[in-house]
Amino acid sequence: MKKRLIQFNEKHHLFEKGSKIVAGVSGGADSVCLLHLLHGIQEEYGLTLYVLHVHHGIRGAEAERDARFVRQLAGRMGLPFCLVRVDAAAEAKERGMTMEEAGRYLRYEALEQYRQQMGADRIALAHHRDDQAETVLFHLFRGTGPRGLAGMPVQRGVVIRPLLFAGREEIENYLEKAGLDCCQDSTNQETVYARNKIRLELLPFVEQEINRQAGRHISQAAAKMAQWRRYIEGKGQQAFEDMVVREGETLCLALSRFVREDIVIQGEVLGQIFARLLPGARDLEQVHYEQVLRLTEAESGRRLMLPGGMTAEKNYDRILFFRKEEGSEIPKVCVTCDVPCQHIVNSNGISSQISLQIVKREDLPKEIPQKDYTKWFDYDKINNELILRNPREGDFFVLNTAGARKKLSRYYMDEKIPKHLRGSQLVLAEESHVLWAIPGRISEAYKVSENTKQVLVVTKERIRHERRNQCID
Repeated sequence: MKKRLIQFNEKHHLFEKGSKIVAGVSGGADSVCLLHLLHGIQEEYGLTLYVLHVHHGIRGAEAERDARFVRQLAGRMGLPFCLVRVDAAAEAKERGMTMEEAGRYLRYEALEQYRQQMGADRIALAHHRDDQAETVLFHLFRGTGPRGLAGMPVQRGVVIRPLLFAGREEIENYLEKAGLDCCQDSTNQETVYARNKIRLELLPFVEQEINRQAGRHISQAAAKMAQWRRYIEGKGQQAFEDMVVREGETLCLALSRFVREDIVIQGEVLGQIFARLLPGARDLEQVHYEQVLRLTEAESGRRLMLPGGMTAEKNYDRILFFRKEEGSEIPKVCVTCDVPCQHIVNSNGISSQISLQIVKREDLPKEIPQKDYTKWFDYDKINNELILRNPREGDFFVLNTAGARKKLSRYYMDEKIPKHLRGSQLVLAEESHVLWAIPGRISEAYKVSENTKQVLVVTKERIRHERRNQCID
């Protein structure tokens, strides 16, 4: 096994001498085998190894047993150990995922954050050849395209799967010969899960009744498909970058470019969108891709509900993809602005700082600059308190010097702002009179003139946040 691991690595260039690798270890046979093999070549390759175990907050005493086992295993090998506790049930509920999907998402997140924390360059997972065959069949039965038929990649980014050359029986024989223990997850024997049915019932039947090498052949076919996938994915990534932009928590697909692409590339672009909005989810099937393609020909305003609480909405010459469902509660913004002041507010998932200050007109250039995120107003024309808030019924601004008014709701329609985003837009208003529909139109009534003595300067700046998990043990 050790020799085959080295050969597999040389073929696929998964890691180099001197690599720093975080190994995800559940305590099961495959992850124990992987860690033992990597530890066996650690000195030869000059590897730095780290062990991470994720406790999903389920399975009670059995999960605690697994965590203790992996800690002790890492200790015997003299390797750094990290235990991360997560709440898979709560994550599944929040994200609209199955428990299995939520657990997978949280594991990858924890592994990546620990990798960054330790300065490692690889994450090693213990998926093996039979896992690959199960994955391909699982995707095939649920409805999939080439992406699903390629199975799990040997490497994607920093994630590597050095055990894909070995079958489950080989792994178990290796542990027995090496005198290594492992933990048994009782849920792996429950055929209520589709994957377990494939592993425990379907594949054994096929290998017994049709071809003993069925699992190996499926895995080999997936490897060939993966070679095609890598080429197509590169083309799809280029197309995605050319036609998709992010606006807050919404991904916007330009239809004029999308419809000119071959259907293969269209599928790739949609796959990229789904992966970004619903990472780790596996409920998206070929039928959902087809539904989105039909949506491109629908009238503006039509919506499509997708798995995981994701929505696709036709918006004129775009399709918008987002996870905020219509009718979901929108965090309200309503702040009285006692000038000068600064306020941090959230709109459509983006945090911004809104600053207001007063300057003398004589201290500004003769020609007021035109900037998207800084606006200037005649402060002397403001008679009541200013409110930074979300839109309300009856809001308006003045269009011209003649005093013509325009409803804010009509302005949003003309600007093609999606209906599900209008209620969480920001405005700076004096009662119902909108000074600034942030970050768009300002009211003519408050513009700086030759008679202005005091100028209200309003600036919007985006604030970026980072989310971190911590190794708690």
